[in-house]
Amino acid sequence: MAGDGELAVIVPATISLVEDWEAMTRFVGRRFQAVFFELPGHGESRPYVGPFSSGLVAQTVLEVADAFGAETFTLVGFSFGGLLALRTLQRAQHRVRRVALLSPFVGSDGLKRSGAETAMLRATVAALEPEFARLGMLAVLRNPATVAVVDWYMRSVGGFETSADLSARLRGFTASTLDVFLAQVREVLTTSVEDLAGPFEAPCLFGMSRNDPLLDFETSRRFVHAQFARVEEVVWDWPYHAPPKPLALADYDRDHRALLEFDL
Repeated sequence: MAGDGELAVIVPATISLVEDWEAMTRFVGRRFQAVFFELPGHGESRPYVGPFSSGLVAQTVLEVADAFGAETFTLVGFSFGGLLALRTLQRAQHRVRRVALLSPFVGSDGLKRSGAETAMLRATVAALEPEFARLGMLAVLRNPATVAVVDWYMRSVGGFETSADLSARLRGFTASTLDVFLAQVREVLTTSVEDLAGPFEAPCLFGMSRNDPLLDFETSRRFVHAQFARVEEVVWDWPYHAPPKPLALADYDRDHRALLEFDL
């Protein structure tokens, strides 16, 4: 948490921990009271009692706002956090004053994966549905030699990008973390743009690289303009989806000033 003023909830992307978002939270805190929370089952957060779903995270966002006494608030979502922000809007858009969608996942239609890669990902998720298979995967993740194979698979087949040490992050998975991660992948593969549609009244800041290797820029852009009446755009030319190294405050000052200035 950082800053004072109107509440801004930063919804987490896949495999996000608090330390990954410290600089962004401090940056957004220059205008808002910025809050980031980890997905259930990640880091210090407790898993949900039942199976994970994006709808449950949307409810958690509202509970966070309630805990801060905020009737209305700003939403910021990056990547899978875009899906979570849209689910929150669908549930209670009257409480969202503005939303920033940064390289957002807006449906499986926008994934830049081949048919073969998508089929492999679907098969992997299905193969890990039995509990004994997930326990076996946890054993794989504990082994430095075999976790490197999972790291390669996630990056090469899944197109996963992170500035964190992915192998180290995977070695820290618990059973609940793995369950939540698999549920996220399942939602990514099965959620369509129609599932996340509005229309939405809140003004939207859309920021994305036209060269994003994981998500199709034009699909995301068309979706945002179709669902939001007011859209402000920031377009970059970065060759990555997630930054290859952690961003510092100076990076946010240079490239993300719109987060502090939009809808003033």
